[in-house]
Amino acid sequence: MKRHVVAALAAALLTTAAASAQSYPGDPGTGVERGIEQVNNSGQVGTATLFHAGPSATRVLVVLHGAPPGRAQSVRIYRGQSCEDFAPGGPTHFLNDLKNGTSSSTVKLPEEKLLSGNYNVVVFSTNRAGAGATACGHLYPGAG
Repeated sequence: MKRHVVAALAAALLTTAAASAQSYPGDPGTGVERGIEQVNNSGQVGTATLFHAGPSATRVLVVLHGAPPGRAQSVRIYRGQSCEDFAPGGPTHFLNDLKNGTSSSTVKLPEEKLLSGNYNVVVFSTNRAGAGATACGHLYPGAG
């Protein structure tokens, strides 16, 4: 009898775990995280997490440690095979400014395209023209 109760409890827990892992409309799920590293010895590092937001949209959450409090910093997506070649051609997407270390935006590009290895998330020192890059993260394909 005890064995049956334990087996039933284990089955119930597995069913609950599988159900809670599924996402529902509007739920961003766990997302795919990529690292952001410092540029120009800024000391700013963090992550860019991509969340599926529909068939042709992705929510991009950037969290940066070492960002100056109270200063707005521009965040852009550039085409490029690595953070060393992000500048040519200008940005493909303008994200919301990073404020107090966080930026959240939705871009009209599927998550799979952003994770093709052809895009970089670049953070700049301010949101003014001519600002230098302080951090960059390459959006590479593969397991999160």
